[in-house]
Amino acid sequence: MSNKRRTPKKVARHEEHSTPGETQSVESLTVLWSLCVFSTLILVLLLLLLRLVNAIWQPGEGASKSLVGFSDLMLFAAIVSGSIGGVLTPIVQSSRNRPAPRSLQYAAFAIAFSPWLIFVLLLVRS
Repeated sequence: MSNKRRTPKKVARHEEHSTPGETQSVESLTVLWSLCVFSTLILVLLLLLLRLVNAIWQPGEGASKSLVGFSDLMLFAAIVSGSIGGVLTPIVQSSRNRPAPRSLQYAAFAIAFSPWLIFVLLLVRS
């Protein structure tokens, strides 16, 4: 039997591979956009839940005002984050190499517009 020299295996080095992806600033902008849209969705759902609880379960005078006040505060936060998300939607989509699907863009616009719609409906109702 012949003695073969074994070549040492190449040590797998953890090297950063440059993938043809997005830059870090575009990724950060995308994360900010998605967080704004998601937080707007959560705030709108909590707002509607509080208004529904207030309509079904008629609490005392003081508790009713605090529930409505808290829901108005959430409406304000939803308007702010929704406006930021709505403004960022076209900016993020134009700056990315691979934009999000159209359905996601339409959903982001609908979520960003919904606090304004609720605000107008509450103004008309009162």
